[in-house]
Amino acid sequence: MGDRYGNKIVLILFFFVLTGCSFDGNDNDLSSVTDKEPVHLTITYAMGDGAHHRGIQTVINDFKKSHLNVQITVVEQTLQTKGYADELSLLDAMGQFPDLMEMQDTQMFANAGLIAKLPESITGMFDTIPKINGEIYTVPLEAEVPQGIIYNKKLFRAWGLHEPRTYAEFLELCRIIRSKQIYPLVVGGKDLWHMGFWINHFMLDDVYAKNQHWNLKRNEGQTSWKDAGPKKAVQELKMLWERDYVVPGFMNISDHQTVDYLVQRKAAMLMSGPWMFNQLTQADPDFEVGFFPIPDRQGRIYMLGLPQPTGWAVSSLAAADSDKNRVIEQFLHFFYSDEEYPKYLQAVNGIPATPLGGSFKVSEQMEEVQRWLDNPKVIQLQGMDHYWGKDAIPPGFRNAFYELIQQVITDNISINKALNKADSIWDQHKTDS
Repeated sequence: MGDRYGNKIVLILFFFVLTGCSFDGNDNDLSSVTDKEPVHLTITYAMGDGAHHRGIQTVINDFKKSHLNVQITVVEQTLQTKGYADELSLLDAMGQFPDLMEMQDTQMFANAGLIAKLPESITGMFDTIPKINGEIYTVPLEAEVPQGIIYNKKLFRAWGLHEPRTYAEFLELCRIIRSKQIYPLVVGGKDLWHMGFWINHFMLDDVYAKNQHWNLKRNEGQTSWKDAGPKKAVQELKMLWERDYVVPGFMNISDHQTVDYLVQRKAAMLMSGPWMFNQLTQADPDFEVGFFPIPDRQGRIYMLGLPQPTGWAVSSLAAADSDKNRVIEQFLHFFYSDEEYPKYLQAVNGIPATPLGGSFKVSEQMEEVQRWLDNPKVIQLQGMDHYWGKDAIPPGFRNAFYELIQQVITDNISINKALNKADSIWDQHKTDS
Protein backbone atom coordinates (compact mmCIF):
# COMPACT_ATOMS: atom_id res chain seq x y z
CA MET A 1 0.00 0.00 0.00
CA GLY A 2 2.70 2.78 -0.69
CA ASP A 3 3.23 4.71 3.25
CA ARG A 4 -0.34 5.56 3.95
CA TYR A 5 0.07 6.27 7.71
CA GLY A 6 0.77 9.51 9.52
CA ASN A 7 3.27 10.33 12.20
CA LYS A 8 2.60 13.63 14.05
CA ILE A 9 1.14 12.32 17.26
CA VAL A 10 2.55 12.88 20.73
CA LEU A 11 4.66 9.96 21.95
CA ILE A 12 2.71 8.00 24.53
CA LEU A 13 3.46 4.63 26.08
CA PHE A 14 0.43 2.56 26.92
CA PHE A 15 1.01 -0.35 29.26
CA PHE A 16 -1.44 -3.21 29.08
CA VAL A 17 -1.11 -6.00 31.63
CA LEU A 18 -2.38 -8.85 29.52
CA THR A 19 -3.52 -12.25 30.60
CA GLY A 20 -1.25 -14.96 29.25
CA CYS A 21 0.02 -18.48 29.58
CA SER A 22 2.81 -20.87 28.93
CA PHE A 23 2.21 -21.80 25.34
CA ASP A 24 3.65 -23.18 22.18
CA GLY A 25 2.12 -22.42 18.80
CA ASN A 26 -1.65 -22.26 19.32
CA ASP A 27 -1.68 -23.80 22.81
CA ASN A 28 -3.94 -21.72 25.06
CA ASP A 29 -3.59 -23.78 28.27
CA LEU A 30 -3.98 -21.31 31.13
CA SER A 31 -2.95 -23.67 33.91
CA SER A 32 -0.05 -23.05 36.28
CA VAL A 33 1.08 -19.72 34.89
CA THR A 34 0.64 -17.13 37.58
CA ASP A 35 3.88 -18.08 39.32
CA LYS A 36 5.97 -17.34 36.24
CA GLU A 37 7.85 -14.09 35.68
CA PRO A 38 5.91 -11.79 33.33
CA VAL A 39 7.12 -11.46 29.76
CA HIS A 40 7.48 -7.83 28.63
CA LEU A 41 6.82 -7.08 24.97
CA THR A 42 6.89 -3.83 22.97
CA ILE A 43 4.78 -3.47 19.83
CA THR A 44 4.38 -0.67 17.34
CA TYR A 45 2.68 -0.18 14.01
CA ALA A 46 1.89 2.69 11.66
CA MET A 47 -1.04 4.47 13.25
CA GLY A 48 -1.96 7.41 11.03
CA ASP A 49 -4.92 5.60 9.47
CA GLY A 50 -7.72 5.29 12.02
CA ALA A 51 -9.20 2.05 10.68
CA HIS A 52 -5.82 0.31 10.68
CA HIS A 53 -5.16 1.52 14.22
CA ARG A 54 -8.54 0.32 15.49
CA GLY A 55 -8.24 -3.03 13.76
CA ILE A 56 -4.89 -3.92 15.31
CA GLN A 57 -5.82 -2.54 18.73
CA THR A 58 -8.99 -4.65 18.73
CA VAL A 59 -6.93 -7.82 18.37
CA ILE A 60 -4.48 -6.69 21.06
CA ASN A 61 -7.39 -6.00 23.42
CA ASP A 62 -8.82 -9.45 22.72
CA PHE A 63 -5.42 -11.03 23.28
CA LYS A 64 -5.22 -9.58 26.79
CA LYS A 65 -8.48 -11.24 27.81
CA SER A 66 -7.09 -14.76 27.54
CA HIS A 67 -3.34 -14.44 28.15
CA LEU A 68 -1.91 -13.92 31.63
CA ASN A 69 1.65 -13.11 32.52
CA VAL A 70 2.35 -10.80 29.58
CA GLN A 71 2.97 -7.07 29.72
CA ILE A 72 2.76 -5.18 26.45
CA THR A 73 3.91 -1.64 25.76
CA VAL A 74 2.29 -0.22 22.64
CA VAL A 75 4.54 2.55 21.35
CA GLU A 76 2.51 5.19 19.53
CA GLN A 77 3.84 7.73 17.07
CA THR A 78 5.52 10.06 17.49
CA LEU A 79 8.56 12.07 17.57
CA GLN A 80 7.76 14.63 14.87
CA THR A 81 9.51 12.76 12.10
CA LYS A 82 8.52 12.69 8.42
CA GLY A 83 7.77 9.01 7.98
CA TYR A 84 7.18 5.70 9.72
CA ALA A 85 10.66 4.42 8.81
CA ASP A 86 12.12 7.52 10.47
CA GLU A 87 10.12 6.68 13.57
CA LEU A 88 11.62 3.21 13.77
CA SER A 89 15.12 4.52 13.09
CA LEU A 90 14.79 7.06 15.88
CA LEU A 91 13.48 4.43 18.28
CA ASP A 92 16.53 2.33 17.43
CA ALA A 93 18.84 5.29 18.06
CA MET A 94 17.16 5.78 21.45
CA GLY A 95 17.60 2.12 22.33
CA GLN A 96 13.84 1.53 22.13
CA PHE A 97 13.51 -0.54 18.96
CA PRO A 98 10.30 -2.58 19.44
CA ASP A 99 10.13 -6.34 19.75
CA LEU A 100 7.27 -6.74 17.24
CA MET A 101 6.45 -4.11 14.66
CA GLU A 102 4.71 -3.41 11.41
CA MET A 103 7.50 -3.14 8.85
CA GLN A 104 7.25 -1.21 5.58
CA ASP A 105 10.89 -0.56 4.65
CA THR A 106 12.03 -4.14 5.06
CA GLN A 107 15.10 -3.94 2.84
CA MET A 108 16.60 -1.11 4.88
CA PHE A 109 16.02 -2.67 8.30
CA ALA A 110 17.03 -6.16 7.18
CA ASN A 111 20.28 -4.78 5.76
CA ALA A 112 20.89 -3.07 9.11
CA GLY A 113 20.44 -6.38 10.93
CA LEU A 114 17.60 -5.03 13.06
CA ILE A 115 14.96 -7.60 12.13
CA ALA A 116 15.10 -11.39 12.13
CA LYS A 117 14.13 -13.90 9.49
CA LEU A 118 10.87 -15.58 10.44
CA PRO A 119 10.43 -19.29 11.19
CA GLU A 120 8.30 -21.59 9.07
CA SER A 121 5.88 -21.96 11.98
CA ILE A 122 4.80 -18.39 11.17
CA THR A 123 5.45 -18.05 7.45
CA GLY A 124 3.73 -21.39 6.79
CA MET A 125 0.36 -19.70 7.32
CA PHE A 126 0.81 -17.86 4.00
CA ASP A 127 1.02 -18.97 0.38
CA THR A 128 3.45 -16.41 -1.04
CA ILE A 129 5.70 -13.93 0.73
CA PRO A 130 8.41 -12.04 -1.17
CA LYS A 131 11.93 -12.55 0.14
CA ILE A 132 14.54 -9.96 1.04
CA ASN A 133 18.16 -11.06 0.69
CA GLY A 134 16.88 -14.60 0.19
CA GLU A 135 14.99 -14.67 3.50
CA ILE A 136 11.46 -13.97 4.73
CA TYR A 137 11.36 -11.14 7.28
CA THR A 138 7.69 -10.18 7.27
CA VAL A 139 4.19 -11.61 7.12
CA PRO A 140 1.51 -9.43 5.48
CA LEU A 141 -1.22 -7.83 7.54
CA GLU A 142 -3.54 -8.22 4.56
CA ALA A 143 -3.37 -8.87 0.84
CA GLU A 144 -2.20 -5.89 -1.19
CA VAL A 145 -5.05 -3.68 -2.34
CA PRO A 146 -5.05 -1.08 -5.09
CA GLN A 147 -5.45 2.65 -4.85
CA GLY A 148 -7.96 4.52 -6.94
CA ILE A 149 -10.73 7.08 -6.93
CA ILE A 150 -13.30 6.84 -4.14
CA TYR A 151 -16.56 8.66 -4.81
CA ASN A 152 -20.24 8.87 -3.89
CA LYS A 153 -22.30 6.78 -6.31
CA LYS A 154 -25.49 8.63 -5.39
CA LEU A 155 -23.92 11.94 -6.34
CA PHE A 156 -22.72 10.56 -9.66
CA ARG A 157 -26.16 9.15 -10.45
CA ALA A 158 -27.83 12.46 -9.63
CA TRP A 159 -25.50 14.28 -12.00
CA GLY A 160 -25.60 11.65 -14.73
CA LEU A 161 -21.86 10.94 -14.42
CA HIS A 162 -20.12 7.65 -15.14
CA GLU A 163 -16.75 6.11 -14.39
CA PRO A 164 -14.18 7.18 -17.01
CA ARG A 165 -12.78 4.83 -19.65
CA THR A 166 -9.79 7.03 -20.54
CA TYR A 167 -7.78 9.73 -18.79
CA ALA A 168 -9.36 12.31 -21.09
CA GLU A 169 -12.77 11.22 -19.78
CA PHE A 170 -11.48 11.55 -16.22
CA LEU A 171 -10.40 15.13 -16.89
CA GLU A 172 -13.79 15.84 -18.45
CA LEU A 173 -15.41 14.37 -15.35
CA CYS A 174 -13.39 16.79 -13.24
CA ARG A 175 -14.41 19.71 -15.49
CA ILE A 176 -18.11 18.91 -15.16
CA ILE A 177 -17.92 18.57 -11.39
CA ARG A 178 -16.00 21.84 -11.05
CA SER A 179 -18.66 23.59 -13.13
CA LYS A 180 -21.14 22.65 -10.41
CA GLN A 181 -19.13 24.74 -7.92
CA ILE A 182 -17.76 21.65 -6.18
CA TYR A 183 -14.10 20.68 -6.22
CA PRO A 184 -13.57 17.37 -8.01
CA LEU A 185 -10.68 16.24 -5.77
CA VAL A 186 -9.51 16.53 -2.18
CA VAL A 187 -5.88 15.77 -1.27
CA GLY A 188 -4.63 15.33 2.30
CA GLY A 189 -1.22 16.89 1.76
CA LYS A 190 -0.69 17.69 5.44
CA ASP A 191 0.29 14.04 5.77
CA LEU A 192 3.33 13.70 3.53
CA TRP A 193 2.73 10.01 2.86
CA HIS A 194 -0.70 10.84 1.38
CA MET A 195 1.10 12.40 -1.60
CA GLY A 196 2.24 8.94 -2.59
CA PHE A 197 -1.24 7.99 -3.81
CA TRP A 198 -1.18 10.49 -6.69
CA ILE A 199 2.58 10.28 -7.29
CA ASN A 200 2.43 6.50 -7.62
CA HIS A 201 -0.52 6.71 -9.98
CA PHE A 202 1.29 8.86 -12.52
CA MET A 203 4.58 7.02 -12.03
CA LEU A 204 2.82 3.75 -12.87
CA ASP A 205 1.31 5.22 -16.04
CA ASP A 206 4.33 7.13 -17.32
CA VAL A 207 7.37 5.30 -15.92
CA TYR A 208 6.94 1.78 -14.51
CA ALA A 209 4.44 0.60 -17.12
CA LYS A 210 7.21 1.13 -19.66
CA ASN A 211 10.17 -0.01 -17.56
CA GLN A 212 9.62 -1.99 -14.37
CA HIS A 213 13.36 -1.84 -13.66
CA TRP A 214 13.53 1.94 -13.88
CA ASN A 215 14.84 2.22 -10.32
CA LEU A 216 17.66 -0.22 -11.05
CA LYS A 217 18.52 1.67 -14.22
CA ARG A 218 18.56 4.91 -12.24
CA ASN A 219 20.94 3.35 -9.73
CA GLU A 220 23.19 2.41 -12.65
CA GLY A 221 23.00 5.89 -14.14
CA GLN A 222 21.06 4.77 -17.23
CA THR A 223 17.92 6.78 -16.46
CA SER A 224 17.27 10.21 -14.96
CA TRP A 225 14.42 12.04 -13.28
CA LYS A 226 14.75 14.54 -16.11
CA ASP A 227 13.73 11.86 -18.64
CA ALA A 228 10.46 12.23 -20.52
CA GLY A 229 8.54 9.69 -18.40
CA PRO A 230 9.12 11.14 -14.91
CA LYS A 231 8.74 14.68 -16.26
CA LYS A 232 5.38 13.83 -17.81
CA ALA A 233 4.24 12.21 -14.55
CA VAL A 234 4.98 15.41 -12.60
CA GLN A 235 3.40 17.60 -15.29
CA GLU A 236 0.19 15.53 -15.28
CA LEU A 237 0.04 15.74 -11.49
CA LYS A 238 0.57 19.49 -11.33
CA MET A 239 -2.05 20.06 -14.02
CA LEU A 240 -4.80 18.94 -11.62
CA TRP A 241 -3.95 21.91 -9.40
CA GLU A 242 -3.46 24.30 -12.33
CA ARG A 243 -6.99 23.55 -13.52
CA ASP A 244 -8.38 24.24 -10.05
CA TYR A 245 -9.59 20.66 -9.63
CA VAL A 246 -8.17 20.24 -6.10
CA VAL A 247 -9.55 21.75 -2.89
CA PRO A 248 -7.33 24.76 -2.02
CA GLY A 249 -5.08 24.58 1.02
CA PHE A 250 -4.30 20.90 0.52
CA MET A 251 -1.14 21.28 2.62
CA ASN A 252 -3.37 22.00 5.63
CA ILE A 253 -5.71 19.04 5.06
CA SER A 254 -4.83 15.78 6.81
CA ASP A 255 -5.66 12.36 5.43
CA HIS A 256 -8.46 11.71 7.93
CA GLN A 257 -10.04 15.11 7.17
CA THR A 258 -10.61 14.12 3.55
CA VAL A 259 -13.60 12.06 4.71
CA ASP A 260 -15.39 15.21 5.85
CA TYR A 261 -14.85 16.87 2.48
CA LEU A 262 -16.55 13.95 0.71
CA VAL A 263 -19.51 13.49 3.03
CA GLN A 264 -20.14 17.25 3.19
CA ARG A 265 -19.90 17.44 -0.62
CA LYS A 266 -17.08 19.95 -0.55
CA ALA A 267 -15.27 17.56 -2.89
CA ALA A 268 -16.51 14.73 -5.09
CA MET A 269 -13.54 12.35 -5.30
CA LEU A 270 -10.56 11.12 -3.31
CA MET A 271 -7.51 9.16 -4.43
CA SER A 272 -6.95 6.58 -1.71
CA GLY A 273 -7.54 2.93 -0.87
CA PRO A 274 -10.31 0.64 0.42
CA TRP A 275 -9.33 1.27 4.04
CA MET A 276 -11.29 4.54 3.69
CA PHE A 277 -14.61 2.83 2.88
CA ASN A 278 -15.66 2.16 6.48
CA GLN A 279 -14.63 5.64 7.58
CA LEU A 280 -16.91 7.15 4.95
CA THR A 281 -19.95 5.05 5.79
CA GLN A 282 -19.40 5.65 9.51
CA ALA A 283 -19.31 9.40 8.88
CA ASP A 284 -22.38 9.21 6.64
CA PRO A 285 -24.40 5.94 6.58
CA ASP A 286 -26.08 7.13 3.35
CA PHE A 287 -22.76 7.52 1.54
CA GLU A 288 -22.76 4.95 -1.25
CA VAL A 289 -19.10 4.16 -1.86
CA GLY A 290 -17.87 3.82 -5.42
CA PHE A 291 -14.36 2.96 -6.55
CA PHE A 292 -12.51 3.03 -9.85
CA PRO A 293 -8.87 3.13 -10.98
CA ILE A 294 -7.93 6.00 -13.27
CA PRO A 295 -7.15 4.79 -16.81
CA ASP A 296 -4.31 6.25 -18.85
CA ARG A 297 -4.84 8.18 -22.09
CA GLN A 298 -5.15 4.95 -24.08
CA GLY A 299 -7.61 3.46 -21.61
CA ARG A 300 -5.10 1.04 -20.06
CA ILE A 301 -5.32 0.48 -16.33
CA TYR A 302 -2.28 0.02 -14.13
CA MET A 303 -2.86 -0.76 -10.47
CA LEU A 304 -1.02 -1.69 -7.32
CA GLY A 305 -1.87 -5.13 -5.96
CA LEU A 306 1.26 -7.30 -6.14
CA PRO A 307 2.52 -8.91 -2.91
CA GLN A 308 4.98 -6.81 -0.90
CA PRO A 309 7.65 -7.83 1.64
CA THR A 310 5.87 -5.81 4.32
CA GLY A 311 3.86 -6.57 7.45
CA TRP A 312 4.65 -7.91 10.90
CA ALA A 313 8.37 -8.24 11.66
CA VAL A 314 10.34 -9.33 14.72
CA SER A 315 13.42 -7.56 16.01
CA SER A 316 16.66 -9.52 16.04
CA LEU A 317 16.99 -8.98 19.79
CA ALA A 318 13.49 -10.29 20.50
CA ALA A 319 14.07 -13.31 18.26
CA ALA A 320 17.12 -14.18 20.36
CA ASP A 321 15.04 -14.09 23.57
CA SER A 322 13.25 -17.43 23.90
CA ASP A 323 10.45 -16.05 26.10
CA LYS A 324 9.73 -13.06 23.88
CA ASN A 325 9.98 -15.19 20.77
CA ARG A 326 7.40 -17.60 22.18
CA VAL A 327 5.00 -14.77 23.09
CA ILE A 328 5.38 -13.17 19.65
CA GLU A 329 4.67 -16.44 17.89
CA GLN A 330 1.58 -16.93 20.02
CA PHE A 331 0.37 -13.39 19.28
CA LEU A 332 0.81 -13.82 15.52
CA HIS A 333 -1.10 -17.11 15.52
CA PHE A 334 -3.79 -15.35 17.55
CA PHE A 335 -3.85 -12.37 15.15
CA TYR A 336 -4.36 -14.59 12.09
CA SER A 337 -6.84 -16.96 13.72
CA ASP A 338 -10.26 -17.48 12.16
CA GLU A 339 -11.82 -15.70 15.15
CA GLU A 340 -9.59 -12.60 15.31
CA TYR A 341 -8.26 -11.93 11.81
CA PRO A 342 -11.71 -11.06 10.39
CA LYS A 343 -12.00 -8.29 13.01
CA TYR A 344 -8.92 -6.58 11.64
CA LEU A 345 -9.97 -7.16 8.02
CA GLN A 346 -13.45 -5.77 8.62
CA ALA A 347 -11.98 -2.66 10.26
CA VAL A 348 -9.75 -1.88 7.27
CA ASN A 349 -11.95 -3.41 4.54
CA GLY A 350 -9.08 -5.76 3.82
CA ILE A 351 -8.62 -8.89 1.75
CA PRO A 352 -7.22 -11.81 3.76
CA ALA A 353 -3.61 -12.80 3.18
CA THR A 354 -4.25 -16.27 4.62
CA PRO A 355 -6.74 -18.96 3.59
CA LEU A 356 -9.32 -18.04 6.25
CA GLY A 357 -11.78 -20.64 7.38
CA GLY A 358 -15.24 -19.99 8.69
CA SER A 359 -17.81 -17.71 7.10
CA PHE A 360 -15.70 -14.60 6.52
CA LYS A 361 -17.04 -12.61 3.58
CA VAL A 362 -15.71 -9.39 2.15
CA SER A 363 -18.00 -6.39 1.81
CA GLU A 364 -19.84 -5.49 -1.37
CA GLN A 365 -17.40 -2.63 -1.95
CA MET A 366 -14.43 -4.98 -1.57
CA GLU A 367 -16.00 -7.40 -4.03
CA GLU A 368 -15.95 -4.52 -6.51
CA VAL A 369 -12.27 -3.90 -5.76
CA GLN A 370 -11.57 -7.61 -6.17
CA ARG A 371 -13.26 -7.58 -9.57
CA TRP A 372 -10.79 -4.91 -10.67
CA LEU A 373 -7.90 -7.00 -9.38
CA ASP A 374 -9.22 -10.08 -11.18
CA ASN A 375 -9.82 -8.21 -14.46
CA PRO A 376 -7.35 -9.68 -17.00
CA LYS A 377 -7.13 -6.28 -18.72
CA VAL A 378 -5.80 -4.65 -15.56
CA ILE A 379 -2.01 -4.69 -15.24
CA GLN A 380 -0.67 -4.87 -11.69
CA LEU A 381 2.65 -3.14 -11.01
CA GLN A 382 4.84 -2.08 -8.09
CA GLY A 383 4.77 1.51 -6.85
CA MET A 384 7.87 3.69 -6.75
CA ASP A 385 8.76 2.75 -3.17
CA HIS A 386 7.43 -0.82 -3.33
CA TYR A 387 10.50 -2.35 -4.96
CA TRP A 388 13.24 -4.15 -3.09
CA GLY A 389 16.68 -5.60 -3.73
CA LYS A 390 18.54 -3.96 -6.59
CA ASP A 391 15.30 -2.28 -7.72
CA ALA A 392 14.76 -0.45 -4.40
CA ILE A 393 14.89 3.32 -4.23
CA PRO A 394 17.60 4.71 -1.90
CA PRO A 395 16.60 5.02 1.78
CA GLY A 396 15.31 8.51 2.50
CA PHE A 397 14.59 9.38 -1.13
CA ARG A 398 10.83 8.85 -0.99
CA ASN A 399 10.01 11.55 1.56
CA ALA A 400 12.46 14.01 0.00
CA PHE A 401 10.82 13.47 -3.39
CA TYR A 402 7.31 13.86 -1.98
CA GLU A 403 8.37 17.20 -0.49
CA LEU A 404 9.77 18.28 -3.86
CA ILE A 405 6.43 17.48 -5.50
CA GLN A 406 4.62 19.57 -2.90
CA GLN A 407 6.96 22.46 -3.70
CA VAL A 408 6.22 22.04 -7.42
CA ILE A 409 2.48 22.08 -6.82
CA THR A 410 2.70 25.20 -4.65
CA ASP A 411 4.93 26.94 -7.26
CA ASN A 412 7.93 27.17 -4.96
CA ILE A 413 10.14 25.40 -7.48
CA SER A 414 9.90 24.69 -11.21
CA ILE A 415 9.45 21.17 -12.52
CA ASN A 416 12.87 21.22 -14.20
CA LYS A 417 14.65 22.38 -11.05
CA ALA A 418 12.76 19.86 -8.95
CA LEU A 419 13.75 16.97 -11.22
CA ASN A 420 17.36 18.13 -11.26
CA LYS A 421 17.25 18.14 -7.48
CA ALA A 422 15.61 14.69 -7.45
CA ASP A 423 18.60 13.30 -9.34
CA SER A 424 20.97 14.89 -6.82
CA ILE A 425 19.01 13.61 -3.83
CA TRP A 426 18.85 10.12 -5.32
CA ASP A 427 22.62 10.01 -5.81
CA GLN A 428 23.26 11.44 -2.37
CA HIS A 429 21.06 8.90 -0.60
CA LYS A 430 22.39 6.08 -2.75
CA THR A 431 25.92 7.00 -1.64
CA ASP A 432 24.85 7.39 1.99
CA SER A 433 23.23 3.95 1.95
